[in-house]
Amino acid sequence: MRLIKLTRQLPVAVADGVCLAQQTTGPADLLLNGSLVVAGIAQIGSQRFLDLTSAGNLSLVNFTIVGTDDSGGQALETIAGPNAGTVTTVLNFATVDSISVDGTVGADVTVGTNAIGASSTIPLDQYQTPFNVSLGIGITGTVDVSLQFTFEDVFGDHPGPFTWTDHPNLTNITADADATFISPVTACRLLTNSGIGTAVLRVAQAGLL
Repeated sequence: MRLIKLTRQLPVAVADGVCLAQQTTGPADLLLNGSLVVAGIAQIGSQRFLDLTSAGNLSLVNFTIVGTDDSGGQALETIAGPNAGTVTTVLNFATVDSISVDGTVGADVTVGTNAIGASSTIPLDQYQTPFNVSLGIGITGTVDVSLQFTFEDVFGDHPGPFTWTDHPNLTNITADADATFISPVTACRLLTNSGIGTAVLRVAQAGLL
């Protein structure tokens, strides 16, 4: 049996923690000058999604974000800018090393964290027979989390993005809970939906040492 323990706690979101409000006159690198930036790199902590926010229409400008995830692997995503609102990354970032734009940013844009973030991926052996996985979530403080799973090749396609589905019995969990997988999936992860409490996920798959 393999037992994995994963602990997640997201600090309070900082909407401009990566980039304070700024514009560019053409293609350029944004200044990483928010409160989360140390020595030129935004230190997000536990990996989470990022928000890009602007009151103007920046939908024709592509933002390329380069950083790392919780495993230390590269996280790279290109996302169209917001149109008088906020757009959110698909990938999770633990650090941000650079953000570049391919056109003029003609309205102030900020980049920072929100209240949502997913843990690193926990691979499972889909070929085990029988396929039995025990899942337990422990909650301390105020936090809302969901256990998600995927059927995709998390080894060949790292770091994704992958298609994730909420476990029917472990969605929007705010107190201790447990469940199982009895049909094969390739991986799972813990998604923090809101709150700054601590969630501990324990995963045990039968048949593995």
